[in-house]
Amino acid sequence: MSTRFDLSTIESCSEIPACRGREVISLLIEVDPISGKESERYPDAYPKDYRQRVEKFSRNYIWRKITGDITIEFLEAAVERMFTADEVSSVVDLAKLKELKHRMVHLFLYADDTGRNHYGSSDTL
Repeated sequence: MSTRFDLSTIESCSEIPACRGREVISLLIEVDPISGKESERYPDAYPKDYRQRVEKFSRNYIWRKITGDITIEFLEAAVERMFTADEVSSVVDLAKLKELKHRMVHLFLYADDTGRNHYGSSDTL
C-alpha cells in the first residue's frame, strides 16, 4: 500500500521525502562534525543548529533533484555548504566532515543499490 505525500502540508523542504531529512539529521548528530575547544568555548558564536543546516541542505538538494543532476561532487559541495568558511576553519573537524560527505553520498546515491529499500525490508514485485 502506497501512501501519498501532500506538499501543501509541509513546513520545510526537509520534510519532502526525497530529501531524507530525518536520515540527514541523524547522520549529522551521529558524526557531529562541529567540535573542538572553540565551539565549546563560544557556543553562541558557533551553534550546531543541525536542523537549520539540514533545511539548507534540503533546499539545495531538491532543486538539483528536480533537474536530475545529483552527482557525488554536488552532494559533497552541498554538505560543505552546510557550514560557513569560518566554521570549517575553526570548529569543524575535517576528518568528520569527510566522513559525513562519504556517508551522505552513500545515503543518496547507493543506499538503494543493496536490494533493500531505506526501511531495511526487501523489495518484492
